Amino acid sequence: MHRKLEMVMTSVLLNAFYDKVNTSVGPTLAWIFGLLLFIELVYVMAKYLGSGSSK
Repeated sequence: MHRKLEMVMTSVLLNAFYDKVNTSVGPTLAWIFGLLLFIELVYVMAKYLGSGSSK
Protein backbone atom coordinates (compact mmCIF):
# COMPACT_ATOMS: atom_id res chain seq x y z
CA MET A 1 0.00 0.00 0.00
CA HIS A 2 2.78 2.42 0.91
CA ARG A 3 4.71 1.76 -2.32
CA LYS A 4 1.61 2.34 -4.47
CA LEU A 5 0.86 5.63 -2.71
CA GLU A 6 4.47 6.72 -3.21
CA MET A 7 4.25 5.98 -6.95
CA VAL A 8 0.99 7.90 -7.28
CA MET A 9 2.36 10.93 -5.42
CA THR A 10 5.53 10.90 -7.52
CA SER A 11 3.41 10.83 -10.67
CA VAL A 12 1.26 13.71 -9.39
CA LEU A 13 4.32 15.80 -8.52
CA LEU A 14 6.00 15.16 -11.86
CA ASN A 15 2.81 16.02 -13.75
CA ALA A 16 2.41 19.23 -11.74
CA PHE A 17 6.02 20.19 -12.48
CA TYR A 18 5.53 19.49 -16.18
CA ASP A 19 2.35 21.57 -16.29
CA LYS A 20 4.05 24.46 -14.50
CA VAL A 21 6.98 24.51 -16.92
CA ASN A 22 4.76 23.96 -19.94
CA THR A 23 2.23 26.68 -19.16
CA SER A 24 4.15 29.27 -17.16
CA VAL A 25 7.93 29.17 -17.17
CA GLY A 26 8.52 28.37 -20.84
CA PRO A 27 6.44 31.18 -22.36
CA THR A 28 7.78 33.62 -19.76
CA LEU A 29 11.37 32.81 -20.69
CA ALA A 30 10.51 33.09 -24.37
CA TRP A 31 9.03 36.56 -23.86
CA ILE A 32 12.05 37.68 -21.77
CA PHE A 33 14.57 36.48 -24.36
CA GLY A 34 12.50 38.00 -27.17
CA LEU A 35 12.42 41.34 -25.38
CA LEU A 36 16.17 41.22 -24.77
CA LEU A 37 16.75 40.37 -28.43
CA PHE A 38 14.64 43.35 -29.49
CA ILE A 39 16.56 45.68 -27.13
CA GLU A 40 19.84 44.38 -28.54
CA LEU A 41 18.61 44.98 -32.10
CA VAL A 42 17.62 48.56 -31.30
CA TYR A 43 20.96 49.18 -29.59
CA VAL A 44 22.99 47.84 -32.53
CA MET A 45 20.93 49.81 -35.04
CA ALA A 46 21.33 53.02 -33.03
CA LYS A 47 25.06 52.44 -32.61
CA TYR A 48 25.94 51.66 -36.22
CA LEU A 49 23.26 53.47 -38.19
CA GLY A 50 23.02 56.56 -36.01
CA SER A 51 26.71 57.31 -35.74
CA GLY A 52 26.73 59.41 -38.93
CA SER A 53 30.45 59.03 -39.50
CA SER A 54 31.45 58.46 -43.11
CA LYS A 55 34.81 57.32 -44.42
